[in-house]
Parts: sequence; C-alpha cells; structure tokens
Amino acid sequence: MRTILSIDDDEAILRCFQRALSLKGYNILTTSDPEEAYKVIQETRLDLVMLDVKMPHISGFQIFEELKKYSTDLPVLFVTAYPGSFSLESQDTVEMWEHCFTDGYTDILYKPFDLETLYEKIEGLIGPSDAEDA
Repeated sequence: MRTILSIDDDEAILRCFQRALSLKGYNILTTSDPEEAYKVIQETRLDLVMLDVKMPHISGFQIFEELKKYSTDLPVLFVTAYPGSFSLESQDTVEMWEHCFTDGYTDILYKPFDLETLYEKIEGLIGPSDAEDA
C-alpha cells in the first residue's frame, strides 16, 4: 500500500485528505506538528509528502528543505491557497522552481480543489494506489 504523509495546520483539510485518500486505497498519515512530521519522515517509508505552504510556526518550504536532506527523490505535493507563494519574487523560490519543480517529483495543488484534481495530482506523482492496481 502506498503511504502518504499530509502536513497541514488545518485539521479539516487533514480529515478531508484522510477520508478521500483512504477511499482510494492509500495509507494516509496526517499531522499538524512539524516535529512529528520530521519523525515520520525519518522512520516511515513514504511514497509522497503533501505540504501546506503557510503554517503558523514553520512554512512548507522550510519542511521541504529538511525533507530533501533525507530523500532527494521523495515526491512532494505542495498544497496552498496562496498562489503568490510560488511567485518568482524571491531568490529562494526561483531556485526552487529551477531545481525542484522540473524534477518530476514536485507539484502544486491550489485550494480550493476538487477530489478529481487531488487524485490526478497524486497519481501523476506516484501512480494509483496499490488497491487500484489489483
């Protein structure tokens, strides 16, 4: 079973992901705690990490930087309601666009989203769940 970790400060979004992705046959882990997220990333074989961009104490970009220290080829789906988060206004974002968003391991899902778009983004990064393969 493919395992996805979703990190978001909005519990309603986490519940949505939990339900929607479980129904598709994915094993979904959720957390709003960055420290817990780091522990899960280190201890669990993950197929995908879904990252909220804007969170109160740490940004998804900061978690992304830490994540890439552990695995350079672990797919990441950024989830954001702020399209401006991905503007080319800062050098860090420019470098991210140049090095990460062309690697086939990184994508963006904008809130609000429909479930079909969520499924398409995930399947584009890691394929269908094992349950759908059977």
